[in-house]
Amino acid sequence: MNNLIDFIKKYLHVMTFIFLQVIAIVLIYNSMNYPRFVIASYTQVLTAPINGFCNKVIRHFNLSAENNYLVEQNVQLMRNQNSSFLVSEDTIMTKIDTIVDSLSRVKKCERMYDYFSANVIYNTIHKKNNYLMIDKGLEDGVTYDMAVLSSQGVVGVVTNVSQHFATITSILHPDSRISAKVVPANQLGTVVWRFGQSQYAYLEDVTENSNINEGDSVVTSGYSNIFPSNVLIGVICEKTKRSSNPFLTLKVKLATDFNHINSVYLVKNLYRSELDTLKSKMIDE
Repeated sequence: MNNLIDFIKKYLHVMTFIFLQVIAIVLIYNSMNYPRFVIASYTQVLTAPINGFCNKVIRHFNLSAENNYLVEQNVQLMRNQNSSFLVSEDTIMTKIDTIVDSLSRVKKCERMYDYFSANVIYNTIHKKNNYLMIDKGLEDGVTYDMAVLSSQGVVGVVTNVSQHFATITSILHPDSRISAKVVPANQLGTVVWRFGQSQYAYLEDVTENSNINEGDSVVTSGYSNIFPSNVLIGVICEKTKRSSNPFLTLKVKLATDFNHINSVYLVKNLYRSELDTLKSKMIDE
């Protein structure tokens, strides 16, 4: 305590000077425009980097909440798109909802596809067989053969499910086969991946007389029981023709950026069992 008192006595005049100086600067800053401008200019040089750093720290901790919000917004948009419904004018359906088409006509509809989100916890893109793993499983309603999308386009199909996790066979897998069509030509084909670049796949089974051009979009055909129709797969970026082959070789730049994929959307076909039953009867016959 004596040391503190001795320190104050020794530097009292210095502390008094600093205190009065601060008061003088504050009074000048508040009463005169030019000194205020000069002081603000000099202090901005010091405070700007500090403010910028603080903003970056705050934004970093807010990114998770913002991303979750955007993911939920995307889920709602997917749930409300026309391809998620069976549309009919019949009024005897049980799970009735309504949608408004582009001509502002209200139509009766019944939901065919539902969506929910998951986080990617493992992902490979440079192997011969590429997979993703997500943090949801049987407890969350994930089942085998569910379609998996990103906010940009097609990702793959669920192939293995445990209680709390699931693995997805990526479109970047040689066994992946996705029924697709090219718009606006409406030409059907199959999207496959050949070991190599993670940004590209190929559209096969397209005849040479098809009116397809570079820049055309490749979307899901809707002919499988897995993917809804018109989900973007990619864009035609290269078109070649071999003289000995009646089919075109179409290189597709994939819409999904597999290098930066954190969240995915799982698609549940609410009529899957009914469709599978009908298709099995067709095969038996």
